[in-house]
Amino acid sequence: MNGVILDERTSTRPRVERESAAERVRSQIREQILTAELRPGEIVLENDLAALFGVSKTPVREALQMLMVEGLVSLLPRKGYMVRPLSFHDVRDVMELRLILEPPLLAAAARNVTDSLVLKLRSLLDQQFAPEKSLSDRVHAAREFHLACVGASRNERAATLVRMLTDEINRLHHLMPLVEDHIASDNEREAHEAILSAIAAGNAAEAESKMREHLIESNSAMVTAFYGSPLQ
Repeated sequence: MNGVILDERTSTRPRVERESAAERVRSQIREQILTAELRPGEIVLENDLAALFGVSKTPVREALQMLMVEGLVSLLPRKGYMVRPLSFHDVRDVMELRLILEPPLLAAAARNVTDSLVLKLRSLLDQQFAPEKSLSDRVHAAREFHLACVGASRNERAATLVRMLTDEINRLHHLMPLVEDHIASDNEREAHEAILSAIAAGNAAEAESKMREHLIESNSAMVTAFYGSPLQ
């Protein structure tokens, strides 16, 4: 019996290690895409990525397949993989979905408010607008602010969808320099302050309304930045 168990563990170890390597590579490539280090339309090759990350082609191929499922890359037969381009329709679709999902989730968050949530949101808001912070720091703090809000709704499936959408927004922020002005603007700060105040007060209707207003205003800023900034 013990010998059989040992054999099973031994036989699965390479597979587990391979899956772990694939996940690490996926995470690194994904980060490069979301921060625009890898640009829309850029071609990436398995051999180059394997050399870059110091792994074999197998985990790289598996990582790229996972990123295909996420919609971040597409396969070009006999050429490699292409970082998915972004269009105006992508921006519109992402913002429309956020408008559907986030406001009611904020109402639920207000109903579930805790002291620890309020403290976390305050910390993230302060980080977003600290003078010494870089664009990446500000984008990260803004993203985490939204994710903390929707996470407090206790609707895990909806929160997962919002997380995917905010990844797209994260990518857009790094691709469009004009958005930097918005992410650090007084309007952005006032919107997040209003959302935080509504949640802290447990005011579900106000939290939902303020998030809707914020997303509509952000949508306008995104559209303006899209037409003023080259994406490739």
